[in-house]
Amino acid sequence: MTHWLSILVHTPAHAALGSVLSYRSANALTPGTLVRVPLGKRETLGVVWSPDAAQSTGEIDPGKVKSVAGALEGIAPLSSAWQQLVTFTAQYYQRSLGEVALAALPPQLRDLSPEQVQRRLQRGAARAKSARSASCTDARGGGGGGGGGGRGGRRCRAAGGGRLPRQPPHRTAHKPKHPP
Repeated sequence: MTHWLSILVHTPAHAALGSVLSYRSANALTPGTLVRVPLGKRETLGVVWSPDAAQSTGEIDPGKVKSVAGALEGIAPLSSAWQQLVTFTAQYYQRSLGEVALAALPPQLRDLSPEQVQRRLQRGAARAKSARSASCTDARGGGGGGGGGGRGGRRCRAAGGGRLPRQPPHRTAHKPKHPP
């Protein structure tokens, strides 16, 4: 089944193209989902927007409507509160919705394909997991070389434990000996 989606793309406010474009997809995507879509000769990042945002100018020729290239999985859809903020900001600054929405996202998302984003998310999850396991040491058993400083017990930096950085000595303000 083909689903028709309204998708925001980065176009200037004065462009005759508009910032909310229609695309088709085999899957129903919720508003706020990040997708890669073809735009002219290139592929760009887009945000699935609410269906009522499209300004209908007449009949749509199904032969000219392009398909969504892919959804960025592993990234939660942007909330409706975020979408309301983008809508307000675009109206306030008299900019297109797509220009404001995509400028608010991290720049690397604009350049990466869905596969590249998925690989980076997997790498980041693996690094976080290994960092959590490496930062937890058992001071009593000596496993890891004294993360506890010989006091005993288990310390885990990932859980907020560990030592605080050394603070500079407290200095009092100089008070004059005689009041003015």
